[in-house]
Amino acid sequence: MIDCVGGLLVLVNGLPGSGKTTLGASLARSLNAWFLSKDAVKEALAGSLENVSDLPELGGIAMDAVWALAARSPAAVVIDSWWFKPRDLAFARAGIERVGARHTVEVWCNLPSEVARSRYAGRQRAAIYRDQQRLVENWDHWAAHAAPLGLAPTLLVDTTRTVDPAVLAQRIQAITDSSAEH
Repeated sequence: MIDCVGGLLVLVNGLPGSGKTTLGASLARSLNAWFLSKDAVKEALAGSLENVSDLPELGGIAMDAVWALAARSPAAVVIDSWWFKPRDLAFARAGIERVGARHTVEVWCNLPSEVARSRYAGRQRAAIYRDQQRLVENWDHWAAHAAPLGLAPTLLVDTTRTVDPAVLAQRIQAITDSSAEH
C-alpha cells in the first residue's frame, strides 16, 4: 500500500470504453484510496433533476464536484474521467492545482481505438450521455487526437486485458518515490 494518505492524486484517463472505471475502482481499492468517478457523480446529479436535458453542462458540473471532493479527501484519491487533451487540458490543470496533492500520476488506459469504440458502442447507458450521438459526431476526432494530458508522470496501461491493480499500485509507488527524491 502506498504511504501517500491525502498526498496522492491518480487520474485514470483514456477514450470512452477504454476501461477507466473498472481499472480506477480496483486501483483505488489497492491504494486504499477514495474512488471518484465523474460518471457516477453525473448520474447522481441527473437523478435529482426533472429535466436534465435543459442542462448540457452537467458533465462539467459533475467534474467540479469531483475536484471539490478530491480537494477535501483525507485519503489518496483516484479519479476516472475522459479528459480529452485538446478540450480539457486547462480544466484538468486547474483541478490538479485545486486538489494540491503532493504527488499526481496519470494512468492512461491504452488500447486500439477500434476496441474502445466497440466497447463504447455496446454500452447501454442513460440518455444523459448521448453515446450514440457522440459516436457519430465526435468519435473519429477523439480517436485521432486521444493522448495523455501530460501534466504529471504518466503510466500507459494495456486495458485490452486484465490489469493487476496491486502491480499498478507498485508502479505508482515507484513514481512517487522517485519524485520525492528530486
